[in-house]
Amino acid sequence: MDLKSLEFLRKISYIEGLSLIILFFVAMPIKYILGEPLAVRIAGTIHGLLWLTFLYALYTAHNKNKFEKNLSISILILSVIPFGCFYIDKYLTQFKERFLAKNSAKIN
Repeated sequence: MDLKSLEFLRKISYIEGLSLIILFFVAMPIKYILGEPLAVRIAGTIHGLLWLTFLYALYTAHNKNKFEKNLSISILILSVIPFGCFYIDKYLTQFKERFLAKNSAKIN
């Protein structure tokens, strides 16, 4: 297991998820309530770049850690849902802990 790619995926999914929350709950209300589209343009661009980075991190972690397809698909779906990043963090932390527990039992 490649813990480095798993940690990078966990961190980028968290940051990308926060950018989605900012886009939906800050920038879009500014655009539609205050009539200022620049907020969505800036937040949307940042979020788009972070999402592409997230996709790369998911692809890398999937290949290096031999994720099951269902796990990768679930992570991908959660990435487009506001607050889904918190569930992704939970899943990846549990995945890592199960791996470490299984391997520490083999060592001892």
